[in-house]
Amino acid sequence: MREKSASDGHTIYGEVRAAIENGAFPPGSRLPPERDIATRFQAARNTVRKTMKRLADEGLVVRHVGRGTFVAETVTAGPPGGEYTLGELLEARLLFEPNLPDLVVERADLHDLDDMVACLEAMREAGDWAAFKEAKYALHLAIARASHNRFIVTIFEQILASRRRAGWQRPGSHPTLLSRVREAAYRENLEIVEALRVKDAAAAREAISAYLVRTLAAASTG
Repeated sequence: MREKSASDGHTIYGEVRAAIENGAFPPGSRLPPERDIATRFQAARNTVRKTMKRLADEGLVVRHVGRGTFVAETVTAGPPGGEYTLGELLEARLLFEPNLPDLVVERADLHDLDDMVACLEAMREAGDWAAFKEAKYALHLAIARASHNRFIVTIFEQILASRRRAGWQRPGSHPTLLSRVREAAYRENLEIVEALRVKDAAAAREAISAYLVRTLAAASTG
């Protein structure tokens, strides 16, 4: 039950944040009531409430008692000169993500590990490219959060925001291709999470580096 709640929270967070960043919910607009969001995602009201608090803590929304939740007037914009390329984002990730395990194995608690497992399951069960990409990035954000270093989390959130603005979709991809890529990514990321779970920082570093190098190579040829 706890894993489902965490998975629902990641899904709601990702979709609401993406809608804010792509302008579907413009600055100052009111978000749907919590009960409507809960119904749409078949999630518990408490899960929606926690997700709204997270968005508020990140400065994306403002909550007014008795009035509802509104998109903040100032939301982070894209970089000058156009969006970053996927290659640029992956190179940046390669510089710092493989160094996270040293902090994570020292600081991660059971809640952090539960979040990682929930993201893994959401990745494996994703029915389209958008949901798959969202779950995959949510997992790596969960790993960053497990460092319990707010600046590291902010860096990764900026990378994730840039990736979302660039779009997740891969129109025209055959479902069989999605299934094959999804299973491969699940296995690779499971290796990362398992290494963190048993506090093997060296194995986690190696798994993260290998995963990002393969992802960068695929992006360069695709």
